[in-house]
Amino acid sequence: MDTPPPRTVLESLVRKSERNVAEWCAHFDATALELREDTKLSERQLRRWMAGDVSDARTPSRRVARQVWKLAFETLVAPPESVESLEPVPSTLDVLDQEIAMSTEDSARWLKRGAGGVDDLVLDQLHAEVATRATDYLTKPPIEVIPKLTAMQREVFDLIDARQRPRALQDLYLIAGQVSALIAHACADLGRPYDAETHARTAWLAADFAEDQHLGAYVRWVQGNVAYWGGGYARAAQYAKAGLADMTNDSTRLRLSSQLARAEAARGDGRAALAALDIALDALERVQPSSAEPGVMFFDPGKARYYAAEVHLALGGSQHNRLALEQADTALEVFTADAPKEFVAAAELDAAQAHLGLGDIEAAASRVDQVLALPVELRTTPIIERVTKAAGLFAAVADRARTTRELSERISVFTTYTAQRERHNKE
Repeated sequence: MDTPPPRTVLESLVRKSERNVAEWCAHFDATALELREDTKLSERQLRRWMAGDVSDARTPSRRVARQVWKLAFETLVAPPESVESLEPVPSTLDVLDQEIAMSTEDSARWLKRGAGGVDDLVLDQLHAEVATRATDYLTKPPIEVIPKLTAMQREVFDLIDARQRPRALQDLYLIAGQVSALIAHACADLGRPYDAETHARTAWLAADFAEDQHLGAYVRWVQGNVAYWGGGYARAAQYAKAGLADMTNDSTRLRLSSQLARAEAARGDGRAALAALDIALDALERVQPSSAEPGVMFFDPGKARYYAAEVHLALGGSQHNRLALEQADTALEVFTADAPKEFVAAAELDAAQAHLGLGDIEAAASRVDQVLALPVELRTTPIIERVTKAAGLFAAVADRARTTRELSERISVFTTYTAQRERHNKE
């Protein structure tokens, strides 16, 4: 007997996969738990969705379904032929990639349950996941990395709270601290200072238990960043000083002295700012990537360059504006083709401010124009603050430059649609 054609895209996906209906429901429930969504999927309900009957599908269920099958819920429950022109049904290769990804998650979850407590295999898996999440942060927006980070944080907290061998605890504290610090970083980028500070304090406690200098530096930098973008420049400087006092590693000194320099400059202490900048530029000559600082936890030398540009911008005057432009352009030269778009945007915006300080309005407008194409989900709090500052400088010269009026309107739209707003739209 011939099998009838699939009634929905979802039914097509389920048929093509090697999972049966029960296994898909189990995977759905596990994903809902990771995302903290109050929903479950029964086999009966899944079969109704496959038939296109979604009259009682709740919003949380729709969100989890989108995460599980990587398609909009409306597309999943539509007839395959009706969505061909809008969104193609995943190819066999797409389905295979999805299957491998899900089976890898299942395998990792089973492995981390362990037997008789955490052992080296579990720790190796957790360290590998931290490195992956930290690397993901360089290529994916915060709203995409947070769900997996929060799920991992819960896992590690549960492991610590259980009875573990003493030799495993230091690694577990390190992992818990790294994950909490990454969440704090993401919350700061999304304009959620309270959440960022809470996770950062948790990360600092874990770093203390783990006795890890790299993690401590990263946490102090996150705390300083939250204070800096909130206008608390003195507090940002205090966090950087507190971390820098005990740091001997070049990478950690580069991160914290760069933060200290721009915080001191922003609060008007030029002498302290330049002294901290000297420490940063000295460390910059020797810094090398380390496995202890995966992904975004490594302070990119290009990032140190545009921090230096911000120091000179804050100090002001023609000489400092020229130095700021030099540092911003050096940052852009240092960044590779696959560098995070936010890093490149930050350097371009610093260069734009330097051009404005030097009276070159057209050059400044050209730099900003390149940033305004940045996707909404990458318009983090630091990027929006930089664009807003540039907008204020353009407004000051608007009467002398007609071309800035249109740019000011585009900037207004850019700062209206942000990563923070995108996060609300997806909730």
